[in-house]
Amino acid sequence: MARSQKTKRRVQQILAKVQDYMDVRFAHASRVNPNIRHIYSDIRWQQLMSLKLILESSKAYGPDRYYVADILCEQNASRKKALFNPTDQNSILNEIINLKEEEGKQKRAGQLPISSMRTFYTALNPSLERIVELIQTWIWWDLNDASDLVAFEHQAAVIQQLHKKEIDGPLSDHYQKLLRKAASEIDKPLVLNYEFDRLEQIQKSFEERREFDEGYQMIVKRDVRDDKSLGEPYDYKLLQLKKLKAVVEKFRGIIPKIEKVEEEAS
Repeated sequence: MARSQKTKRRVQQILAKVQDYMDVRFAHASRVNPNIRHIYSDIRWQQLMSLKLILESSKAYGPDRYYVADILCEQNASRKKALFNPTDQNSILNEIINLKEEEGKQKRAGQLPISSMRTFYTALNPSLERIVELIQTWIWWDLNDASDLVAFEHQAAVIQQLHKKEIDGPLSDHYQKLLRKAASEIDKPLVLNYEFDRLEQIQKSFEERREFDEGYQMIVKRDVRDDKSLGEPYDYKLLQLKKLKAVVEKFRGIIPKIEKVEEEAS
């Protein structure tokens, strides 16, 4: 099952968003505990490479298999939800976070003492175990939002391109199948409203998760001023949400309003 160029791009884009979140989180952590600064680069690189392998892996849903990066960026909400459900067979929780083995639990035959990123760094320095757990937990908290940002940026680009095009030929054929409508019903306002609805859904999904953020999950960012001093702290994801809303409102103002289009069947 060869990965398409689209899948490869999604992997790289998700990794970039996760790294951005991770860097801001670590900047906050290192202000609290400067002693951890020297270990971050190596652990970050290894954790991102581990995440890359997860994004490039596939999950089975019935007879079909889908790459994790594609599940995260596409419209099928049930498949994406399964990835973040700790009790689902397709959950990626245990792949991202190396949960500690219970004390005294019998090892499997052939299991080596170094079997995860957590046990690797614990062997080097037991105090690093909690740092690895912390960074892995950050990834778990942020992956859903990172993939939504990738999907949102792609969706905004799609709308921007469609706004300049005529909806005919292969493009019209595509939307006939997608919307299950006759060729005579496919026009630019219909298509733009369909794609805009998807953009707004992503923004609302990002916004809904902010309602459930605990204080300890917040990304505390402080910008560097011109005089090299630090500005006031703020919630980084709330700033991103403000920007997403601004993009949605910009497109709302230029897209012709019609009755709500039918959603694509799952």
